Amino acid sequence: MTVFLSPQLNTSDAIFTGVRFITIKYDPGSAIAKQFSGKTERVSFTMKATEDGMPNVISVINQDIANQKKSPVRIENATIDYRGEIRGDPDKVSLSYKVELRPTVTNYVLQKGQNQPAVLDLDWRGLIINQPLVLDTPKYGKVSINYPIGLIQAINPQLAIKLLNSPASAVMTDPLFNFQDIGRSMDTWHFLFDPTGSQAGSAGMLSAQGGARAVSVYSLGESSFREGTLTEKVSDVTATVDGQQITIHAATPPPSAQIQISGFSRIQKSGASELAFVSEQAPAGTETATGGFPIQVLLVLGGMMGAVAVFVLLKTRK
Repeated sequence: MTVFLSPQLNTSDAIFTGVRFITIKYDPGSAIAKQFSGKTERVSFTMKATEDGMPNVISVINQDIANQKKSPVRIENATIDYRGEIRGDPDKVSLSYKVELRPTVTNYVLQKGQNQPAVLDLDWRGLIINQPLVLDTPKYGKVSINYPIGLIQAINPQLAIKLLNSPASAVMTDPLFNFQDIGRSMDTWHFLFDPTGSQAGSAGMLSAQGGARAVSVYSLGESSFREGTLTEKVSDVTATVDGQQITIHAATPPPSAQIQISGFSRIQKSGASELAFVSEQAPAGTETATGGFPIQVLLVLGGMMGAVAVFVLLKTRK
């Protein structure tokens, strides 16, 4: 997830990305092997806010933000970019998923007044959507963008039914839009206060996000003694399809996220909630919460998508 929050505007563009890799292993010569061996299939499409199914997707996400997080934050004008690939070999088929939700996020400013810090809601970030989220696409028909089974349903509906009627269903209906790890305590995020706005300014963000010079940067994705170790999530299951045993391995990369806030931000907890109190300038003598935030970390964060690409290559070569 990436987002730049502006207390001045109370509206921001965000990116949520769901990534998953699934490998289904089978015996060469089996019925499922004959369906996939040597074949490559891709499902790719982009849907805008007003297109078929998108209003319902936006409504479901807003309901879950309200119900799960008790948050006033809402999304609107969202776009979905769906990219799925099936690559078959004699003894296995590899499935890869990258689904991007690009919404406009609003109503995250809970309080704002003259000479007082603005109060921002941060709880909405750790969202999980437990519904299939179906879009009616021009090329592939109805596609479940949130469940991995949606990719197989678009290519081989009969096999999809067999998988859903087996123990494989647990893996194939595990939501891609699961951002619970991004909801982990802000105490475990790296913090940088940039009083000149040089980082956001170089990215062209300041003029688009209210024009404030100072920027607070919170980043999740680097393992350390303080923040802990962030690892991929894996799950394995065995099932029988057409009388043949198959094994399924699913892997989700470690979480990575960056929240930039216009102004100097400090985190405070209110019960189970976390709030950002934001002023235009930092108090004298302010230091970063983690004792320094190396420029190398910012470079790593800027190259996260490259890291995901490397992860894809490693997975497909196994």
